[in-house]
Order: sequence, then C-alpha cells, then structure tokens
Amino acid sequence: MKRSCWLLAVGCWLVPGLASALPDSALPDSTMVDSVGGVDGRLARPSTPHPRWAMVWAGGARHSRFRTRLGIRHRDFYMAGIRFAWQLPVSERLAVDYFIDFVPLIVSTNNPTGFHEPPCEPRGEMPVVCEDLIMETATTRGYGVSPIGLQLRVFPGSRIQPLLGLSLGAAWYDKPVPDPDETRLNFMGDLAAGVSIRAGLSGAVVLGIRQHHTSNANTGRVNPGIDSRVLYAGFTRTLGRRGQR
Repeated sequence: MKRSCWLLAVGCWLVPGLASALPDSALPDSTMVDSVGGVDGRLARPSTPHPRWAMVWAGGARHSRFRTRLGIRHRDFYMAGIRFAWQLPVSERLAVDYFIDFVPLIVSTNNPTGFHEPPCEPRGEMPVVCEDLIMETATTRGYGVSPIGLQLRVFPGSRIQPLLGLSLGAAWYDKPVPDPDETRLNFMGDLAAGVSIRAGLSGAVVLGIRQHHTSNANTGRVNPGIDSRVLYAGFTRTLGRRGQR
C-alpha cells in the first residue's frame, strides 16, 4: 500500500515536470497545440504527427455489488493511475487518442478469502443441524497496467469535449480475486464516458464514469468475474511547449 502511494505521488510530481523538460523545438512559437483542451475554441494544427499528453486520475465505486458462493455481497473498489497518450487528429469534430494506463493502486474491500463449515451442534432431541457456510473476507490490494487504450473526443478544439473510451489490461493482486479458488492474476477492461473541461493553456479536468470488469479469462478453477461502475476524475497536461496565443 505504501509503495503504491509513493509511486502515485512520484507520478503526480513527474507529469508537470515532463512538460517543462521537453526541448523548445517540440513546438514552434507561432503554433499553439493543446491536445486536450484546444485553443480559443479552434482546432490547432500540431507541428508533430502525434501530440502527447498525460493524465493523473483516481476513481472509486462504493457499495458495488458482486456475486459470491453465498449470494450477492458488496464491496468498495478504488483505483488510481497515470495515463500517457498520443493524439491522432481525425477532423475538426473528432480526435482519437491512443493511451497506456499504469495503475499502481487498486483496492477492493470485502474480498472472499475462505469458506468453512461451522461446528454442528445438536438441538435438544432434534437431529443435528449445521449452519450455512461461513465466508471469511479481507481487503485486497493490487496493481496493473492497461497497454491497450483508445479514446474518442468530440469537438477536440472546444473548451468542453465529450469523451468515450475503451481500455484492456491486467492486474496482479495480493490475494485471489474474487474467490479463494480464483487467481491473483486477473484481466481487466474498462468502458468509459465523460467530459474534458479545458483548464489553462495546456491542461484540462476530466470527469466521468467507467464500467470496470475483472476476470481471469478461465485460467483459474472458477471464473465468477466482477463489475463495478467507477466514478473517476483526473487532470491532464500536454507534454510539450505551451506556445503562445
């Protein structure tokens, strides 16, 4: 947990620094490229074929339902990460971003870690009666990476941009998820929708919702799979010289 928090903190410190560390030749003085927020409501013409940007983000789902051997239970699910992206301009109305997510912090509460039968006790002259299985739970932590990510932005030159995204990757947990007969290695996928709101010359605030899925793809003895609707927020920063108006 402490290591994941340190990794995330270092990422938050590095993202702004990377922008200022890039050479001045990345963008000419006469061109203003804002791959996330745009400039004055107009689509800027980039001087490089693939403008780059980065985002620090975090999200969570409280009281999220999932199925166990003993029926439906609930968990709290949290994740935070750093995204690096390359913009692929399509038109004045559409832009496609290819991105990679590094996720150093994943937390899932109420994760089943074991099942056992309680001792059977006679009840007077009645036959011996056994109670139902008892489920043991614990908080599970992990980390992951999503190397495949695509995001569609509508009206890329405007101040407010609707977003649609898809990502695929894998996560490694410190315990099997979400069943003791599952595996610690799981695959994860996200479908996301949100909005990007320009903030400053080269940054933007992103707000949205992600439909997150975790599954071992039938590599374990069981494969229940779990889904969560994650509300997330992030801050993006264009990697390159800000330029001038």
